[in-house]
Amino acid sequence: MQNLLIFHKCVCFLQSLFKIRKIMETALKSNIAENLRKHRVLKGYTQEYIAEYLGKRDYTAYSRYEQGRSNLKMEDAIKLASLYEVDVQELISVSPSISYSSEIQKKSSGLVSILVDLDGSSSTLENNISRLKKINDLISKQEI
Repeated sequence: MQNLLIFHKCVCFLQSLFKIRKIMETALKSNIAENLRKHRVLKGYTQEYIAEYLGKRDYTAYSRYEQGRSNLKMEDAIKLASLYEVDVQELISVSPSISYSSEIQKKSSGLVSILVDLDGSSSTLENNISRLKKINDLISKQEI
């Protein structure tokens, strides 16, 4: 019975990690889309012009980037950065919204309680807290 409980908690832990990953992917796509739209509008370009510049068959391929429905290819990011006269990093930078950050913090605190239940020893707990703080720092610094 104890093994089943531990297994269930491990599954919950993994599900939480996948949810955090999904939240970060959504934040990244949303920020890239916003950055692409902002720079295109600042330069006065249409989506059609950008699609042609990138060698796309029609503007909908580029439009999906601005809607966050497609992953921006690195070669396209480099071309766009050159066209917009900005660094690639500026196009793909992430600044998660407060709602994403609070959602991640909630998930992280849930992970701590699962880890405590799995192994309640203080040294293990301190190591796990340290790891979670590092994850939180990375998220705060937008390095994920």
